[in-house]
Amino acid sequence: MTVSIIIPTLNAEPFIERSLQSALRAGAQVQGEWEIIAVDNGSKDNTIALLERAAINHPNRITITHCAQRGAAAARNAGAKASTGEWLQFLDADDTLAPDKIRRQLASAGDAEWVAGAYRHLYPDGSTEDSIPHPDLWRGLFHDFRTGCTHSNLLRRDAFNAVGGWNDKLPSNQDPDLWFRLLRAGTSFIIDPVVGSYYHHHAGVRITGSDPSGSAQRRVQMLAAANAHLIEAQPEYWNEHAPYFLGALLRAVRMLATYDLDSATQAYRAYFAAPNEWAIDRPYELVGRYTRLYPYLGFRNLERLRLALADWLPETLKRRLKA
Repeated sequence: MTVSIIIPTLNAEPFIERSLQSALRAGAQVQGEWEIIAVDNGSKDNTIALLERAAINHPNRITITHCAQRGAAAARNAGAKASTGEWLQFLDADDTLAPDKIRRQLASAGDAEWVAGAYRHLYPDGSTEDSIPHPDLWRGLFHDFRTGCTHSNLLRRDAFNAVGGWNDKLPSNQDPDLWFRLLRAGTSFIIDPVVGSYYHHHAGVRITGSDPSGSAQRRVQMLAAANAHLIEAQPEYWNEHAPYFLGALLRAVRMLATYDLDSATQAYRAYFAAPNEWAIDRPYELVGRYTRLYPYLGFRNLERLRLALADWLPETLKRRLKA
């Protein structure tokens, strides 16, 4: 089996047919055998009936399985375990693939174990935004989520299994966590800059929106771990890019302060306060110049002031202060 397309579902009735059709069109262009594994995660709506009808119409392509453990990561892992493809294409039930996405990435993969692909955000107001992987995936991991996403990337099964698959203990930040572990393991990759999948945004609260503090905390922890890894494994590379990597971490700590000032203050003290093993003699990138005052006026004091002013300062002045 060449490719397995894995689709976790949970009450996906409004979207699942669109997602399945995109997967079928993408699979049809694959030179070799392919399959779709739909993993239901306890749907209470009409999702299972729609999956069963699709499986009847495509008996040699679509297999339905179930995952009792709740969560998209657990369902994706269950789908990977039930599949047989050399390559794994993950696809959320409300997102879609371009017809040539998998075929094109397979053709360009060569000996690589990971194809990091571009994708397009589709927003409810009709606007769009493309996300292209950074040529240096470490830099893409640290800032702006430019390492591809669940559906834009293509992974060899062996590489996926070698890093333990998706972390089903994380309620959010699952994508960057997996990409970090792949990079840390030295997984070989290529960049696919052509948009090949579509992230459909919907009105309502996402997991990250329902727990912004927890999501911000997990991002701080991941970026701290990534800095620690690079300092040990690639010290010359880290030193060259330290203002960027530490700036990204400080940016994440500052974001955490928006939701949990106490935790952010603890993180700042752990990673940036003196004595600081990660100290550099160059300004941090990706953060406003006012952050240079943290060592003198105090992180907590300045962030408390920022939060107090946030509600009434005009946007133009906010941007000027950040510059």
